[in-house]
Amino acid sequence: MRSRRPNFAHPSRRLPVAAAVLLALAGCAGGERRPDETGAALRATRGYILISLDTLSAGHLGAYGSRRPTSPFFDALARRGTLFENAFVQYPSTLVSHMSIFTGLYPQQHGVYPPSFRLSPAIETLPERFSRAGFRTAGHTEGGFVGRFYGFARGFDEFTDPRVKHTTDIEKTLEKGLAFLRGLGADDRFFLFLHTYSIHDPYQPPEPYASLFWPGEPPGPGAKLPIGQVNAGLVSVEAREIDYFEALYDGGIRYADEVLAGFFEELGGLGLEQETTIVVTSDHGEEFMEHGRVGHTQLYPETVHVPMLVLHPDQPGERRVREPVQSIDIAPTLLEIAGIAPLDAAAGRSLVPLIRGARQPSAPAYAEVLESYLQESLIERREAKLLQIVETTYRGEGGGTWITRRAEIDWSEPVLELSLASFHRPRELTLEVGTSWARRTIELPAGGPLPHRLVLTTPGCDSPKAVGLNDDPRCLSIKVRGVELRRSELFDLGLDRGARNDLSRTSPQSAAALAAGLDELSWESVAPPVEEGLGAEETEALRALGYIQ
Repeated sequence: MRSRRPNFAHPSRRLPVAAAVLLALAGCAGGERRPDETGAALRATRGYILISLDTLSAGHLGAYGSRRPTSPFFDALARRGTLFENAFVQYPSTLVSHMSIFTGLYPQQHGVYPPSFRLSPAIETLPERFSRAGFRTAGHTEGGFVGRFYGFARGFDEFTDPRVKHTTDIEKTLEKGLAFLRGLGADDRFFLFLHTYSIHDPYQPPEPYASLFWPGEPPGPGAKLPIGQVNAGLVSVEAREIDYFEALYDGGIRYADEVLAGFFEELGGLGLEQETTIVVTSDHGEEFMEHGRVGHTQLYPETVHVPMLVLHPDQPGERRVREPVQSIDIAPTLLEIAGIAPLDAAAGRSLVPLIRGARQPSAPAYAEVLESYLQESLIERREAKLLQIVETTYRGEGGGTWITRRAEIDWSEPVLELSLASFHRPRELTLEVGTSWARRTIELPAGGPLPHRLVLTTPGCDSPKAVGLNDDPRCLSIKVRGVELRRSELFDLGLDRGARNDLSRTSPQSAAALAAGLDELSWESVAPPVEEGLGAEETEALRALGYIQ
């Protein structure tokens, strides 16, 4: 296992030498637009628009296989451009993911983690590079973790980040973008960034979208899904309630889809659609108990698989790319099309060859998340399979690891020895032997090694803050000592898009190969982030989005 700093502080990673050489060679091409195998060239366009639809999971769009009619406009748009079928984010969080998009860097390279880290002035961003090349630049966001506090305003001639108030704010945000475009001079080159929380929880689209996929009365008493409380084990929700909130989420996607259609209609009316390269993507998806949690806190496909659509006016029609790509590839791609030198430290690679239809060596996609556990994931194409490994390590402290109701771990030794301590009051601990997410119980074999997966559960939990001990808001049940609580899962995403069938036991060679690939990854910080206390305005904006209590 890779070494970690105490308390799971994010380690530095060093880019492997071979990968560094490849990236350097790719970067030397800069703005050269070489013909592909058919002789077609990808010309520089006058304008570049990057649209981020926050919290949009690829699996909820028709172009990616959703059965609900959530995205008729996006699906039609996809038939005009390059749709990357397997695009993955590097961190399922608004701040970290967008900073990776803006810098082309992995999270551990830029170091900007919530809630109060800011980007180092030493790291240049995508809008800064466009601005230095003489482009007019505008960025319109809905604040929160995509606000100026974190460094997102750098490089923009105009930038707005008002605190989001309602789902319909998307209409104002896109209108600001159109106003910028209307004010362009005839010879102005431009870069425009637009970001909206319209699809984000609390999932409150206007009618008729709110009832589009749930026409009856809402189940249960809650008008809002209590994401933090559900994940902490403080509140349980019925399956029908989850279905209801997922229907609202899908209704929000349909609403955003129609607003996006209006934006493109106006863009065409301005005569800019044939002069502009456009990227439509998201920073992360959303989970609805597919793997035991809600929101966006894990690295399964529902949270890390996002749409990525590139529209170039010279592309004759639909192109679908199956190779895995990453969010950090967006900045290098746009800069190469524009003929602008790449960002100095970017780890992402340009996707221009894939957009042109040329071949490009497959590259793995990496993701991480730090919650009450550290999760890391590697997605890689091997022998025509799209495999994902997810490694989860629960955070330890004081010589043990706290469980909040449930923990799944790998264990294959004949004897399991551990010591337990209950927090605040006596509790029962249930040891279930079985496989992840299959939710079946099997008998413990007599005298033989234990099966692959152990599930530890305990009813109830209490937070130190609630019982008057300190300000720690975590809900704690039992501390386990003597055993590292860790698990590794393997999925074939080509056959199992929802990552429900763990193959780590049945395909040990593939699991070992991806685990070794994950161990080999190494990055160093490009420049340390700036840590600064949040002001009242930033705090209120994050509280409105549910990011802080």
